[in-house]
Parts: sequence; C-alpha cells; structure tokens
Amino acid sequence: MAFLRRAKKQDEVIVDRVTGAFNRRQLDADVAAGLDTSDQPTATLLISVDDFPAYTGKKGVASGDQVLERVSWVIMATVRTTDVVYRHARESFCVLLPATTDADALAAAGRIRGNVERMPLLAESRVTVSVGVATGSGADLASTIRRADEALTSGAATGANQVFTERGSAPTALPAPVPANQSAAAHVAPALTNPAPAEMAPPASAPFAPPSI
Repeated sequence: MAFLRRAKKQDEVIVDRVTGAFNRRQLDADVAAGLDTSDQPTATLLISVDDFPAYTGKKGVASGDQVLERVSWVIMATVRTTDVVYRHARESFCVLLPATTDADALAAAGRIRGNVERMPLLAESRVTVSVGVATGSGADLASTIRRADEALTSGAATGANQVFTERGSAPTALPAPVPANQSAAAHVAPALTNPAPAEMAPPASAPFAPPSI
C-alpha cells in the first residue's frame, strides 16, 4: 500500500500547525495521486467536532484550538500506523484507512467516537464527535470522501455523538476488541482509559504525528 506522492519541496508545509495532522493541501494531493491498495477497499472517516461553532463562541478561538489538538491526538492514538489523519476543515478531520472493510471501518469509527467522549480533558467540556463512514476504491478517494461527508451531513440532523453510514446511524456501543490475527480491525485500539495530557506530544509510535512546524 502506498500513496503515489511526488517529491516535496524543502519549504512545503504539509502538517497542520494546530492539530499535528496532515493539512488539507496534503489531503488534496493524496486524493489526486490515488492509493495503491492492491484492489482492497479503502475506508474513509469524516470526523466532526459536535457544536464546535457554539463552543468557540462561548470559550473563544484559543480554547477551540486546544479542543482540536486533543481530538486529533485521540484519533492518531486510536488508528493504525497505516492509516492517515488529515485536518479536513475548521472542525473536521479526514482519516483514510487502506485495506479496510465496512465492518472494520465502523469499528474504528466507534472506537474514536467513544475515546473522544471518555477522554478526561475533553469530557470535562462535554466535547463529542460525530463520524461519517464510507468505503470504496483507493483509486477514487474523492468519491469515498464525498460519500462519507454526505453520510455525516445527512445524519447530523438526528443528533450528535454518533456514527453514520450511507444507510443511517450505526450503533454507538463500543465493539469488543478483535484479535489482530482475525481481521484488519487490529487498528481498533483499546479504549484510552488514561490518555496523555494534551500538552504532551503523541508517543513516538503514534501514526503520522510529525512535530508541528
């Protein structure tokens, strides 16, 4: 599995300064290049912080940025090292999960949703996320991202803190851990019962978490 990326210019910024995730420009470049997954499906998660405009209106932009940083850390600490996390828009993230089935994508989405809800530094402000899920070809990432976005947008009217597919909302109960040798769901990490403080950088093993530039 590999993105067909071109060489980067030395001064080209590809990391979002606030969240540590890859930025929207890198997402657009990777979508244009496509992903070689040997004909296996690629899943997309569109993750949006619920009621974020209201939160920043009350707490301020600086507090909002801190929330985004913490949510990003939870996402990157939950997914596999082969999954790629991007900041998609002001309060949303996009995660590309190569070689991932519908069931495993839903499991990953549910784990992220639950981990955000339970992280103490986010729970104290009642921060939650909603997730749109879609699966498709790695050669047509734009279509898969669009369908995940549509699932998220359509489902938003039914309430926050949920996982949505093109068929509607998915169960919000966390899935049971799946042994790594049984399926690609190995990326569904155990719940973050004692996550590191947001002020700490993600551990060295966390996927795609280069230092802020």
